[in-house]
Amino acid sequence: MKKLHPAAKKADILSQTSMLYMAGNFPTDYGTGEKYTPAEVHLLEYIVDHPGKTVTELSQDFDKTKAAISQMMKKIENKGLVRKEDAPDSRRKQLYYATEKGKDLNHAHVKYDDRVFGSTLALMEKRCTAEEIETCFNVLEQFILARRQKHYLSSKGSD
Repeated sequence: MKKLHPAAKKADILSQTSMLYMAGNFPTDYGTGEKYTPAEVHLLEYIVDHPGKTVTELSQDFDKTKAAISQMMKKIENKGLVRKEDAPDSRRKQLYYATEKGKDLNHAHVKYDDRVFGSTLALMEKRCTAEEIETCFNVLEQFILARRQKHYLSSKGSD
């Protein structure tokens, strides 16, 4: 029988997972000849997958302050990876989209992660079944959605 973990232990496991995954948060050439951090390429990937997001929406989606997201967006905008447009309903609201350079980087990044993270998955397959690994990532996707919902509700005054 598998060991059950209390909530605090589960939080610790997620924290350690996050820290280990982000430990390599140093600039990397994903195959384009330029170096970018994982934070930059994963934010870009999110924008590619969710075009037209605002800073407010991104701050809710990533559970970060609007100031932190604005700073990250400015950085990748200055690198030519995203562009912003005025929203049709408000000139004060800016919508973000990937540029062609951003889309090219995203494609290279996905290929890079398939190769590099694929080797980590191969090591996991020595300890877990393919079904267990898929279940883990399905649960992590639901965790992301739950955290976003909790953040959204708490920003509205609920908890």
